[in-house]
Amino acid sequence: MKTIKTLFPFIAALGVFPLASNSEMKKKMNQYHSTDNEIKTISVEGFKPNE
Repeated sequence: MKTIKTLFPFIAALGVFPLASNSEMKKKMNQYHSTDNEIKTISVEGFKPNE
C-alpha cells in the first residue's frame, strides 16, 4: 500500500500527459499564423504634439 501511495503521482502524471498533449489549446498554440495580418498601422496625419 505504501508503494502505491508513493507511485500514484507518477502514474497520474503519465495518464494526464497524453490528454494534455492532444488538447485543443495546445493545437491552437502551435498553429502557425502570420502576425502581418494582426498588425494595423495608425495614421498620424492629424497629430499635433503638445508643446
